[in-house]
Amino acid sequence: MNKSIAVFGGNGFLGRKICEVGIRRGYDVTSFSRQGEAPQAVIHQPWVAKVNWEKADIFDPTTYQDKLKEFPTVVHSIGILFENQSYKKAMNSNFNFLSDIQQLANNMMGSNPMQKEGVKSTYEAIQRDSAVMLADAFIKAQSALPRNFVYISADKNPPMVPQDYILTKREAEFELSNKSGLRSIFMRPGIMYDESHEGGLTTRDILVKGLRLGVGLKECTVGKNLASSIKMKALKE
Repeated sequence: MNKSIAVFGGNGFLGRKICEVGIRRGYDVTSFSRQGEAPQAVIHQPWVAKVNWEKADIFDPTTYQDKLKEFPTVVHSIGILFENQSYKKAMNSNFNFLSDIQQLANNMMGSNPMQKEGVKSTYEAIQRDSAVMLADAFIKAQSALPRNFVYISADKNPPMVPQDYILTKREAEFELSNKSGLRSIFMRPGIMYDESHEGGLTTRDILVKGLRLGVGLKECTVGKNLASSIKMKALKE
């Protein structure tokens, strides 16, 4: 049995946990990302040295297609919460709280459709088009069946996030489910966030506490360990 897994987005907060769990369970794991190296936050953890960190551009199949013939399973763990990537800095900031909240509010309003053309940081490009592009490259490269394609989706639209977030994930699921010769596995976890950050109280901490009080976030939050274990179980089945 070939126990090799390719994880696209392996240096993201969920992707890196998938890599870690895969290594711990005896899989040969390769991470594909723009950086092509392990995240600094986990660089000293023992499992990191066992992962093969490859550099690739998800929007340029020539940077990874030939390598996919080595894998029976590919995981797409690439996604964004807001199209304006400045939200990540605001969420992790412990300074200028009011300014950070204003920045998040601007993100929640969504992007100007007139500014989306040709941009690769939209919901459509990252959550739908990149998954379809990766699946097509996987089908071309891997002749052996089954071709397992794991897509990290979501169970519902998170609070305060533009509706296009969940719409593009559902569109990706539809496109992938209609690919001949592809065994699509859709994972629909609840809201996920990383509690492993260091430092003082951040904007994210305050928002998470508020959401827990207002919408019961505790019930819909999926821990990284649990989510990754579920994905590995799905691959075995």
